[in-house]
Amino acid sequence: MKGKILFKVFLICLVAIVFLLGGVFYYRNQVIRHPLKSIEKKVQFTVNNGENLSDVINTLNYKKIIKSEYFITQYINRNDISQSVKPGIYSFSKNISLEKFTRYLNKGIKDDETVKVVIPEGYDIEHIAVALDDKGIISKSDFIKSCKEYKLPDFIKSYPSRRYELEGYLFPDTYEFFKGTEGKEIINVMVKRFSQVIDNIQRETGKNINKEDLDKIITMASIIEKEVDRQDERGKAASVFYNRLSKGIKLQSCATVLYALGIHKDKLYYNDLKVNSPYNTYIVKGLPIGPISCPGLECIKAAMNPEETNYLFFVSKNDGTHFFSDNEKQFLEVKKVTQGD
Repeated sequence: MKGKILFKVFLICLVAIVFLLGGVFYYRNQVIRHPLKSIEKKVQFTVNNGENLSDVINTLNYKKIIKSEYFITQYINRNDISQSVKPGIYSFSKNISLEKFTRYLNKGIKDDETVKVVIPEGYDIEHIAVALDDKGIISKSDFIKSCKEYKLPDFIKSYPSRRYELEGYLFPDTYEFFKGTEGKEIINVMVKRFSQVIDNIQRETGKNINKEDLDKIITMASIIEKEVDRQDERGKAASVFYNRLSKGIKLQSCATVLYALGIHKDKLYYNDLKVNSPYNTYIVKGLPIGPISCPGLECIKAAMNPEETNYLFFVSKNDGTHFFSDNEKQFLEVKKVTQGD
């Protein structure tokens, strides 16, 4: 009888231990899956300069923002997670996993929800940098620094004398990035998108575009992108520039002057046209030293397949359209009426 009682006690203790251990393991897994606790959907906290990951965990535990400092610390040590964190204000969903929580702190990603950013066709690198900065993804200065330091892929020809060697090769599109994403990662995504677009064009046309030709095409496309907005005029504008090139006539694109000046102006004056720059096609013969914007698909196609015309001139009619001509006298007359020159 006594043995039976002892056996029952043993079973009860064993079951209790199993349930206890099961509860511990369950709670530990819950902490790993969702380490934060809050009645709000988002948890905000600040990481100060000089703090490491353990400091952050300790502070969050003190503020009762995390479920278990012990299990979180155990997870960090067991997985050899870096103690490096980047300062700033963070905002994470309360259901974020511990893996993402620690990784985002390591990388400086400030929010676990992506931010949508639209990069319009014709933006140059500095405008792209401003758009990313405005969305809180990366500062303008950090992005430009990343562009200057980025290792060019094989299909982009290196020209160290250009303002930005990546100019023209960050494809304009709608992207989603985390706040705090490093410049290199953003550039990787945009350059990869550019590469995909070029690969698609090559498949559609059956043409293999070498590095030398690609650079000329993108440079031409970047000018077309800045000069005309209407799709039905892009092929005509391309024909004007190619016709001028074939005849040895300077392109005289005002868009290249604006890029050379580095500022936006509603109207260019005679002195502006004399700016000493390899981008100024009022001075240099042929194409400028490099692209002046990041062109979209249709302008790239126009640069590859211009319309067949005899046009050598075009001028804005101030209504979103342009007047095209092969006669300089006629061009100047229209320009005088529309531009007041």
